[in-house]
Amino acid sequence: MQSRACADSTSFKRPLPANRLSEAVVGGCLASVWSHCSLTKVNDRRFLSIMSYPLPPYQEMNIVEQYALGLGTMASGNNSNTLSIETVAQIKYKNLPFYEVIDEVIKPTLLTGTNNCTLEQFPEGMKEAIFKLVLSSEHANFVAGNRKISHGKFEYLYQFQIRICQFIEPVPNESPDYMPLGLRIRVNMRECLLPTIPLNTRPEMTLTYRLECRRSAGPIDCTNNVKLSPINYNDITINWNPDDKKYIFSMFLVKKLTAETLIKKLQDKGGRTIEETKKIIIKNLSNDDPELATTSSYRFSLVCPLGRMRMKIPTKSIHCNHLQCFDARIFILMNEKKPTWRCPTCNKPCLYNDLLVENYFLEVVSSPTLKDCTNEVEILPDGTWRIYEEIKKRKITDISNS
Repeated sequence: MQSRACADSTSFKRPLPANRLSEAVVGGCLASVWSHCSLTKVNDRRFLSIMSYPLPPYQEMNIVEQYALGLGTMASGNNSNTLSIETVAQIKYKNLPFYEVIDEVIKPTLLTGTNNCTLEQFPEGMKEAIFKLVLSSEHANFVAGNRKISHGKFEYLYQFQIRICQFIEPVPNESPDYMPLGLRIRVNMRECLLPTIPLNTRPEMTLTYRLECRRSAGPIDCTNNVKLSPINYNDITINWNPDDKKYIFSMFLVKKLTAETLIKKLQDKGGRTIEETKKIIIKNLSNDDPELATTSSYRFSLVCPLGRMRMKIPTKSIHCNHLQCFDARIFILMNEKKPTWRCPTCNKPCLYNDLLVENYFLEVVSSPTLKDCTNEVEILPDGTWRIYEEIKKRKITDISNS
């Protein structure tokens, strides 16, 4: 497994030692595999455990070596449909802004299972896949060394994160998370906390029916259930109800990022220049033919449409054509709680990597000429602006004097 880890919380992507040993069980068949190991070292006592042996016949499935890691690549619930290693290896998960990927613990693997279900209660036809994973000493020590105790519980800066997506051909550039029906995940026989069931699932439905539902898409943090040891197996048991879809399973070592970190990264990008925004304003508001001109100015709200207060960091997506912005801090905080990543003005996708701070409007909201009660400004065709309240007062004064 091409694996990397870190020496400390500020240094990433350091190559792991050459004698790393990894072991994995997929679909009930145990395969011990090592990466960057010279075959001449096989007589070393450290590597006497390198072997492959079958579990009971009813659980046996083929093992296909995938970039030095033995991972099964068969269709979900249908062993006759196989996918090539190269095809599965193309899977790239959709970027999650609040997580930085440090290492790939289990490479993309097509979920395939047996009918031998170990759950106490399960619907007919439920599949089960079993993985056995031994962490490298680097992964185990790194996660354990960067945790703290808060209110009697461990809090982990670095997490082991399971992700599942639907396999689609042709393989897209990024695959979003997508949960199988009735998904259950146990690590060392302890249930993992899964994404929520959609709100339209009625609470009076039976337990069995609710377990058969498709959960909301999202990553799964299994760190609390993992044995942070380089010598003990971690049993990963995945259950799901098969349908006509294929699912890909992976595990990553990730760093949890805070909203403040994302805000700082956004500000460090520099944003759109004042001059560039002025050109856009002039282009949108000016028209050579007065009869075709729809407006001679634009009323810009200083109030964030999300937080209903004056913006401090006016921001919008590079794909949005409108001038109206939202506050970056409020937008990121709201997406930390419930990730939708959509523009509050036009409702188009508004991904974190597409955000830009609008320096023109940052200068506007930071202007000392604004009063506390100022909520709008007027954007003029020449790219300048003025306070909208003063315009209204001037018009009222002119009317009263006439």
